Amino acid sequence: MYLCGMNTTDTRERILHQMFTDIRKNGFQGLRADKVVADMGITKGALYHYFSNKQEIGTAVLDEIIRPNYLAAFRRLDQHAGDPITFLQEHIDHLAQAATEEDIALGCPLNNLAQEMSPLDETFRLRMKHIVEQIEHSVAAALERGKVNGYVREDADSKALGRFFFSSIEGAYSMAKVIKSAEAFRQNMQLLKTFLQVYRL
Repeated sequence: MYLCGMNTTDTRERILHQMFTDIRKNGFQGLRADKVVADMGITKGALYHYFSNKQEIGTAVLDEIIRPNYLAAFRRLDQHAGDPITFLQEHIDHLAQAATEEDIALGCPLNNLAQEMSPLDETFRLRMKHIVEQIEHSVAAALERGKVNGYVREDADSKALGRFFFSSIEGAYSMAKVIKSAEAFRQNMQLLKTFLQVYRL
């Protein structure tokens, strides 16, 4: 999973992380913010001091938790001067090794929100679209550098591969969630890793 550990003592961040956890379990439409803070022992007044409405909570979860966690690895890729295929394969290995049965049962947070909210809320959709496009761009740009540096085949369609790479990961999370199998996710990640070999020079 793309998410790193989240520990904080700041009240706003505690609330936000708990909202994220609830959204991940119940979806954004199923979020009951008042109940979440009550269970935390925090007053409703404190909640609305930081977030004026449910929409603000959702956009903050996207901007402050999901976005930075998902983009972290690809920002490292942006600075990577070596073989991009090896970098991407190592990233695949990390995701496969980190996948727990609980993570798989809950599903990918970005994917869950994309499926739930893209048809319903344009603000959500555009924020998620921007995250996806940044990841695809990072992969495509790295592959283009790889061509120049002699790591990647010249006939590789970097833009299409950037989209396929992330789409494959997200699809693997979705199907593994349906069948509740971390092993199925790991198998699909191994196949994606093998597929990338085709484009190694």
